[in-house]
Amino acid sequence: MNPWKIFNVALCSAVFGLPIPAFSAQDEGATNTKTTTPLRLEVNTPYSEMETDFPPWPQERIIAGESVHRYKTFYAGDITVEIYESEPLTLRIDNFTIDEFVTVLSGKLILTVVGEEPQHFVPGDSVLIPKGFAGTWEMQGNYRELLVVMGDSDSVTNDKDIE
Repeated sequence: MNPWKIFNVALCSAVFGLPIPAFSAQDEGATNTKTTTPLRLEVNTPYSEMETDFPPWPQERIIAGESVHRYKTFYAGDITVEIYESEPLTLRIDNFTIDEFVTVLSGKLILTVVGEEPQHFVPGDSVLIPKGFAGTWEMQGNYRELLVVMGDSDSVTNDKDIE
């Protein structure tokens, strides 16, 4: 199984309190995406060339919209770098379990911390969503983002990070 799929499944499990399935490095012919060569990030990758095996968001976390999304991993090592695309969707996040850096490529992102005013992000805007974020995560229009997650994706599966 590729590192991004493991990361996404673990992230969804941690963020939404779902059980984490067991994976082995042999699943789906896992590949190592580490390199010492600079990587060009093709953020305009056609939708048809993006992966579809990202698990759906749990229905109980969806406030509005449908869980239809794709991704493409550029790099998975000490950091994970990818593009993510979603149809319009609003999610309730109770306790975000990672630090995530996002640059909006298309559409609009609206993050609303519980008890605060919404923050709007449009193409070209960047935001750091810190561990512990609680509120709503709304993706509008043809939403696409470039995201970077620091640290080993295995740390998300650590029991102390699951709430």
